[in-house]
Amino acid sequence: MQFFFLRHGETLWNLEKRCQGKTDIALSEKGVEEAENFAKKSLHLPIGHIFTSPLKRARTTAEILKKNHPMAGFTVLKEFEERGYGYLEGNPSAMMYAFEKEEKRNPSKPIDPSVESLEAINFRLQKGLETAFANDFSPFIVSHGRLFVSLCEYLEVPHESQIKNLSLYEFTKTSKKWEIRQILFH
Repeated sequence: MQFFFLRHGETLWNLEKRCQGKTDIALSEKGVEEAENFAKKSLHLPIGHIFTSPLKRARTTAEILKKNHPMAGFTVLKEFEERGYGYLEGNPSAMMYAFEKEEKRNPSKPIDPSVESLEAINFRLQKGLETAFANDFSPFIVSHGRLFVSLCEYLEVPHESQIKNLSLYEFTKTSKKWEIRQILFH
């Protein structure tokens, strides 16, 4: 089993270091330009079907990619949305990181009901992956940074706590475990 994961292009809230969550933020001009450059460099990738979050920043990135891979299928999946951060959205990302650190340190502590639980994320990630693999043997997912972290934790692979915009990763299942590698473009 294999799939690819691409984080969306840059938004203004990325630049301002604000927590986006499910707030539907568009790509910045630079984000669009970088996504276009990435798409041009991606022609060698085996993209058969693109699955994307419905949020503008991911969907626009995926649509730009699709233009350079016109034969690829294209599906929007709500399961690949970013984690809902409720009251933290729009605030400095440092607040979100502090929240996540406390959540990991004390997992039994109830979280604010406006914030999506890790269990809910894992459930929808599992459903999203099942849908993607039912439609393509090597799906290409365009989604979000915090969802990437949840995905890595769900699949039990080592990961960075924050990935850059337009970072591309390949996930491969060998025997009983998943492995991950970043794909760099020069």
